[in-house]
Amino acid sequence: MTDQNPFYENLLEYYDEIFPVTQQRIDFIVSHLPPRSYPQRILDVGCATGGTAIALARRGLEVTGIDSDWAMIQSANRKNPEPKSNARFLCMDMREVDSWFPPRSFDTLLCLGNTLVHLDSLGTIDTFFGSMVRLCQTPATVILQFVNYKEILKTQNPHLPPIKTSRCRFERQYQKLSNGKILFEGRLYSSTEEMVFEGSNELYPLLLDDCIPLLEKHSFTNIKVYEDFTGAPYRDDGLGVLVVAHLMK
Repeated sequence: MTDQNPFYENLLEYYDEIFPVTQQRIDFIVSHLPPRSYPQRILDVGCATGGTAIALARRGLEVTGIDSDWAMIQSANRKNPEPKSNARFLCMDMREVDSWFPPRSFDTLLCLGNTLVHLDSLGTIDTFFGSMVRLCQTPATVILQFVNYKEILKTQNPHLPPIKTSRCRFERQYQKLSNGKILFEGRLYSSTEEMVFEGSNELYPLLLDDCIPLLEKHSFTNIKVYEDFTGAPYRDDGLGVLVVAHLMK
Protein backbone atom coordinates (compact mmCIF):
# COMPACT_ATOMS: atom_id res chain seq x y z
CA MET A 1 0.00 0.00 0.00
CA THR A 2 1.40 3.42 -0.98
CA ASP A 3 0.01 6.91 -0.66
CA GLN A 4 -0.17 9.92 -2.93
CA ASN A 5 -0.97 12.55 -0.32
CA PRO A 6 -1.57 15.95 -1.96
CA PHE A 7 -0.24 17.65 1.17
CA TYR A 8 3.21 16.08 0.82
CA GLU A 9 3.12 16.37 -2.96
CA ASN A 10 2.73 20.13 -2.58
CA LEU A 11 5.33 20.34 0.17
CA LEU A 12 7.94 18.41 -1.80
CA GLU A 13 9.51 21.40 -3.60
CA TYR A 14 10.16 23.13 -0.28
CA TYR A 15 10.73 20.12 1.96
CA ASP A 16 14.53 20.19 2.19
CA GLU A 17 14.71 23.88 3.05
CA ILE A 18 11.91 23.66 5.63
CA PHE A 19 13.32 20.51 7.24
CA PRO A 20 17.08 20.57 6.56
CA VAL A 21 19.26 17.68 7.69
CA THR A 22 21.65 19.16 10.23
CA GLN A 23 25.09 17.94 11.19
CA GLN A 24 23.81 17.66 14.76
CA ARG A 25 21.19 15.16 13.63
CA ILE A 26 23.73 12.95 11.86
CA ASP A 27 26.26 13.16 14.69
CA PHE A 28 23.56 12.27 17.24
CA ILE A 29 22.46 9.21 15.28
CA VAL A 30 26.02 7.99 14.69
CA SER A 31 26.90 8.45 18.37
CA HIS A 32 24.06 6.09 19.37
CA LEU A 33 24.73 3.25 16.93
CA PRO A 34 25.35 -0.16 18.51
CA PRO A 35 28.90 -1.55 18.24
CA ARG A 36 29.52 -3.54 15.09
CA SER A 37 32.57 -4.93 13.26
CA TYR A 38 30.80 -4.49 9.91
CA PRO A 39 28.99 -1.53 8.29
CA GLN A 40 25.82 -0.72 10.19
CA ARG A 41 22.54 -1.59 8.49
CA ILE A 42 20.02 1.15 9.15
CA LEU A 43 16.32 1.35 8.30
CA ASP A 44 15.02 4.92 8.00
CA VAL A 45 11.22 4.72 8.30
CA GLY A 46 9.55 7.77 6.77
CA CYS A 47 12.73 8.84 4.99
CA ALA A 48 10.98 11.61 3.00
CA THR A 49 13.42 13.04 0.43
CA GLY A 50 16.29 10.89 1.71
CA GLY A 51 18.50 13.57 3.23
CA THR A 52 19.24 11.71 6.46
CA ALA A 53 19.78 8.36 4.72
CA ILE A 54 22.20 9.80 2.17
CA ALA A 55 24.16 11.69 4.84
CA LEU A 56 24.51 8.48 6.86
CA ALA A 57 25.52 6.53 3.75
CA ARG A 58 28.35 9.02 3.26
CA ARG A 59 29.61 7.86 6.66
CA GLY A 60 29.95 4.34 5.26
CA LEU A 61 26.67 3.02 6.66
CA GLU A 62 24.24 0.85 4.70
CA VAL A 63 20.89 2.64 4.78
CA THR A 64 17.47 1.63 3.50
CA GLY A 65 14.95 4.46 3.40
CA ILE A 66 11.23 3.78 3.11
CA ASP A 67 8.31 6.15 2.65
CA SER A 68 4.70 5.64 1.62
CA ASP A 69 4.76 8.71 -0.64
CA TRP A 70 6.02 7.84 -4.12
CA ALA A 71 7.00 11.42 -4.96
CA MET A 72 9.24 11.56 -1.88
CA ILE A 73 10.95 8.31 -2.89
CA GLN A 74 11.48 9.61 -6.42
CA SER A 75 13.09 12.72 -4.98
CA ALA A 76 15.34 10.61 -2.75
CA ASN A 77 16.46 8.49 -5.69
CA ARG A 78 17.27 11.60 -7.72
CA LYS A 79 19.49 12.85 -4.91
CA ASN A 80 21.22 9.50 -4.45
CA PRO A 81 24.69 9.95 -6.00
CA GLU A 82 25.89 7.99 -9.02
CA PRO A 83 27.27 5.41 -8.89
CA LYS A 84 24.70 4.56 -6.28
CA SER A 85 25.79 5.00 -2.68
CA ASN A 86 25.13 2.68 0.24
CA ALA A 87 21.61 4.13 0.38
CA ARG A 88 18.54 2.62 -1.29
CA PHE A 89 14.96 3.85 -1.27
CA LEU A 90 11.71 1.90 -1.42
CA CYS A 91 8.10 3.02 -1.52
CA MET A 92 6.11 1.12 1.09
CA ASP A 93 3.73 1.48 4.00
CA MET A 94 5.52 1.29 7.35
CA ARG A 95 2.84 -1.15 8.54
CA GLU A 96 4.07 -3.68 5.95
CA VAL A 97 7.78 -3.83 6.81
CA ASP A 98 7.42 -7.42 8.03
CA SER A 99 6.45 -8.56 4.55
CA TRP A 100 9.36 -6.76 2.87
CA PHE A 101 12.35 -7.59 5.05
CA PRO A 102 13.45 -10.85 6.71
CA PRO A 103 14.03 -10.98 10.48
CA ARG A 104 17.22 -9.40 11.87
CA SER A 105 17.81 -7.31 8.74
CA PHE A 106 18.89 -4.13 10.55
CA ASP A 107 21.12 -2.96 13.39
CA THR A 108 19.44 0.42 13.89
CA LEU A 109 15.92 1.65 13.14
CA LEU A 110 15.04 5.33 12.74
CA CYS A 111 11.53 6.76 12.76
CA LEU A 112 12.04 10.52 12.74
CA GLY A 113 10.25 13.73 11.86
CA ASN A 114 6.84 12.87 13.39
CA THR A 115 6.46 9.83 11.12
CA LEU A 116 5.30 7.58 13.96
CA VAL A 117 2.08 9.50 14.62
CA HIS A 118 0.86 8.85 11.08
CA LEU A 119 -0.12 5.42 12.44
CA ASP A 120 -3.78 5.64 13.36
CA SER A 121 -3.94 4.25 16.90
CA LEU A 122 -1.94 3.15 19.90
CA GLY A 123 -2.67 -0.45 18.89
CA THR A 124 -1.16 0.11 15.44
CA ILE A 125 1.91 1.68 17.04
CA ASP A 126 2.14 -1.35 19.35
CA THR A 127 2.08 -3.65 16.32
CA PHE A 128 4.74 -1.56 14.59
CA PHE A 129 7.00 -1.81 17.65
CA GLY A 130 6.63 -5.58 17.42
CA SER A 131 7.74 -5.40 13.80
CA MET A 132 10.78 -3.38 14.85
CA VAL A 133 11.79 -6.12 17.27
CA ARG A 134 11.61 -8.75 14.53
CA LEU A 135 13.69 -6.62 12.16
CA CYS A 136 16.46 -5.93 14.71
CA GLN A 137 19.74 -7.78 14.89
CA THR A 138 20.59 -7.48 18.58
CA PRO A 139 22.07 -5.54 20.18
CA ALA A 140 20.13 -2.87 18.32
CA THR A 141 19.19 0.78 18.66
CA VAL A 142 15.87 2.44 17.84
CA ILE A 143 15.53 6.23 17.60
CA LEU A 144 12.05 7.77 17.54
CA GLN A 145 11.11 11.43 17.13
CA PHE A 146 7.72 13.07 17.43
CA VAL A 147 6.04 16.28 18.58
CA ASN A 148 5.40 16.68 22.30
CA TYR A 149 1.64 16.36 22.16
CA LYS A 150 1.36 16.60 25.94
CA GLU A 151 2.25 20.27 25.56
CA ILE A 152 0.28 20.75 22.32
CA LEU A 153 -2.99 19.31 23.65
CA LYS A 154 -3.16 21.47 26.77
CA THR A 155 -3.20 24.75 24.82
CA GLN A 156 -6.36 26.47 23.62
CA ASN A 157 -5.18 27.05 20.04
CA PRO A 158 -2.49 24.41 19.50
CA HIS A 159 0.20 25.32 17.01
CA LEU A 160 3.93 25.09 16.39
CA PRO A 161 6.20 28.05 15.68
CA PRO A 162 6.31 28.97 11.97
CA ILE A 163 9.35 27.87 9.98
CA LYS A 164 10.82 30.67 7.86
CA THR A 165 13.28 30.35 4.98
CA SER A 166 14.45 32.77 2.30
CA ARG A 167 11.66 31.54 0.01
CA CYS A 168 8.75 30.73 2.25
CA ARG A 169 7.02 30.58 5.62
CA PHE A 170 5.44 27.34 6.81
CA GLU A 171 2.70 27.69 9.43
CA ARG A 172 1.53 24.69 11.46
CA GLN A 173 -1.48 24.33 13.71
CA TYR A 174 -3.66 21.58 15.15
CA GLN A 175 -7.33 20.95 15.75
CA LYS A 176 -8.50 18.46 18.35
CA LEU A 177 -10.97 15.95 16.91
CA SER A 178 -13.81 14.13 18.66
CA ASN A 179 -12.32 10.73 17.74
CA GLY A 180 -9.25 11.35 19.90
CA LYS A 181 -7.02 12.25 16.97
CA ILE A 182 -5.78 15.65 15.89
CA LEU A 183 -5.91 17.39 12.54
CA PHE A 184 -2.57 18.84 11.48
CA GLU A 185 -3.03 21.87 9.22
CA GLY A 186 -0.15 23.35 7.26
CA ARG A 187 -0.05 26.54 5.22
CA LEU A 188 2.85 27.57 3.03
CA TYR A 189 3.36 31.21 2.09
CA SER A 190 5.83 32.61 -0.42
CA SER A 191 8.33 35.34 0.45
CA THR A 192 5.79 37.81 -0.97
CA GLU A 193 3.14 36.53 1.48
CA GLU A 194 1.06 34.74 -1.15
CA MET A 195 -0.38 31.42 -0.02
CA VAL A 196 1.27 28.68 -2.06
CA PHE A 197 -0.89 25.87 -0.68
CA GLU A 198 -2.67 24.61 2.39
CA GLY A 199 -3.41 21.06 3.43
CA SER A 200 -4.18 18.84 6.38
CA ASN A 201 -3.47 15.40 7.76
CA GLU A 202 -5.13 13.41 10.54
CA LEU A 203 -2.62 12.20 13.15
CA TYR A 204 -2.63 10.15 16.35
CA PRO A 205 -1.30 12.32 19.23
CA LEU A 206 1.10 9.83 20.79
CA LEU A 207 2.20 10.76 24.31
CA LEU A 208 5.58 9.92 25.78
CA ASP A 209 3.75 8.40 28.78
CA ASP A 210 2.19 5.87 26.37
CA CYS A 211 5.26 5.36 24.18
CA ILE A 212 7.69 4.24 26.89
CA PRO A 213 5.48 1.46 28.34
CA LEU A 214 4.95 0.12 24.82
CA LEU A 215 8.70 0.02 24.21
CA GLU A 216 9.23 -1.73 27.55
CA LYS A 217 6.49 -4.23 26.66
CA HIS A 218 8.58 -5.18 23.61
CA SER A 219 11.75 -5.64 25.72
CA PHE A 220 13.44 -2.34 24.87
CA THR A 221 15.71 -1.16 27.69
CA ASN A 222 18.02 1.72 28.61
CA ILE A 223 15.45 4.15 27.23
CA LYS A 224 16.62 7.76 27.18
CA VAL A 225 14.54 10.78 26.21
CA TYR A 226 15.78 14.08 24.79
CA GLU A 227 14.12 17.17 23.40
CA ASP A 228 16.05 17.29 20.13
CA PHE A 229 19.27 16.32 18.37
CA THR A 230 21.35 18.72 20.48
CA GLY A 231 20.99 16.15 23.24
CA ALA A 232 19.10 18.60 25.45
CA PRO A 233 17.07 16.83 28.15
CA TYR A 234 13.38 16.29 27.52
CA ARG A 235 11.07 18.93 29.03
CA ASP A 236 7.34 18.52 29.65
CA ASP A 237 6.81 22.01 28.24
CA GLY A 238 9.17 21.53 25.29
CA LEU A 239 8.08 21.03 21.70
CA GLY A 240 9.90 17.82 20.83
CA VAL A 241 10.36 14.22 21.96
CA LEU A 242 13.41 12.20 20.90
CA VAL A 243 13.58 8.65 22.26
CA VAL A 244 16.61 6.36 22.11
CA ALA A 245 15.91 2.75 23.08
CA HIS A 246 18.01 -0.41 22.98
CA LEU A 247 17.18 -4.02 22.29
CA MET A 248 19.64 -6.46 23.82
CA LYS A 249 20.10 -10.19 23.33
